[in-house]
Amino acid sequence: MSKITYVLTEDRYCNGMRPKAFYGIQIYDGSDKIVATVWDISADRERLSELVQKCNLLELSPIHLHDVIEDFLTE
Repeated sequence: MSKITYVLTEDRYCNGMRPKAFYGIQIYDGSDKIVATVWDISADRERLSELVQKCNLLELSPIHLHDVIEDFLTE
């Protein structure tokens, strides 16, 4: 099985005159193919970046990502 890599994504939206950034997670397999994407998880870049780092460090299986995100959002 290829090594899975988690990457932080960024999307910007305009709310009136001020753009706002929201961050998500994208998963790549070892051949740089996108396995999954979850958009707009949080506006807190630093906190979500820490979660992405943990997912990579622990080599989280993609099947657990939605559970991890749910836990992240309820903390």
